[in-house]
Amino acid sequence: MSERRRWAAGGVAAVLTAALLAVGGQQQAAAESCDDDEKILVDLGGGNVEYQCPITDPGTDGSSGSEGPGGDGGAETGGGPSCDLSAVENKGRQDASTSRFCEGDNACFINFPSSVYPDPEDWPPGQPTEDSVYTYKACYAPDGTRVSGDWGWFVPDTPSLGTLARQAYGQLQLPSFTLAFSPPGRTVVLIETWWWAEGPSNEPVPGTPAASVVAIAEPDRLEVDPGDGTGPFTCPFITAEADDCTHVYRRASTEGTAEAADGSAAYPARARLVYDVRFENNGGPLDLPGLPESIETEWVETPVPVTEVQAVVTD
Repeated sequence: MSERRRWAAGGVAAVLTAALLAVGGQQQAAAESCDDDEKILVDLGGGNVEYQCPITDPGTDGSSGSEGPGGDGGAETGGGPSCDLSAVENKGRQDASTSRFCEGDNACFINFPSSVYPDPEDWPPGQPTEDSVYTYKACYAPDGTRVSGDWGWFVPDTPSLGTLARQAYGQLQLPSFTLAFSPPGRTVVLIETWWWAEGPSNEPVPGTPAASVVAIAEPDRLEVDPGDGTGPFTCPFITAEADDCTHVYRRASTEGTAEAADGSAAYPARARLVYDVRFENNGGPLDLPGLPESIETEWVETPVPVTEVQAVVTD
């Protein structure tokens, strides 16, 4: 039997990292019969190894019709596994590097990484995708019989750009702010009150990327509800004191509305920031139908005392 090179797990860790995220692939080839001097050492898990035939015919479509984890052969609609995973509980390495899943009624496992690997020269040509992983998978029938145990290409499930965009949208973190107004502390009936969002900047807010896709929130507007029953109104995206966002109160605040820090009656004013959202894929624009087009902060409340100025006229 010819000598076969054993690979340390660390030698392929970089290749296998992506597959850990979504093994869900399909086996591309089946083992063939071979002579003893052609066999390679295979890790069966649990400290067990044996010599088996390598895969020499990888096929052309990257699939053998069997689903890995996350496919139709995995968990049933009800949420539970469709097989008895205890059949492979002690198979493979006894750590997080082993993925165990169902293919129909069969229980399967894949090691990421395996403790031994065939010589790369024995790997079949035609890697289906750059994320494909050449590794070992074994499956067991409900009666415990091993029904397959082969090396092959496994193609990780790749989320669509739409899925990645929605994941990126969910990772947007908008800045916190305080609703500020002037005159500060207390405003006056029939006098313009100025409003602005104190705290955020006028710069775009990029989110954490989802793979190659990132969502970017662009400042759009400030929405203010003065709390006096007149309803919300829209202003430019104001982050500093200015007269670009104003409101005139017609009545003084009375008890039963809100309460300022000093205990005086106040209107329960509130505001929120609204951003337009765009997406980029690998640095270029990503425009897909149905993606979210905007995002807003939660409403932020601020009590606003409003008083009347009494004028005394004397001769």
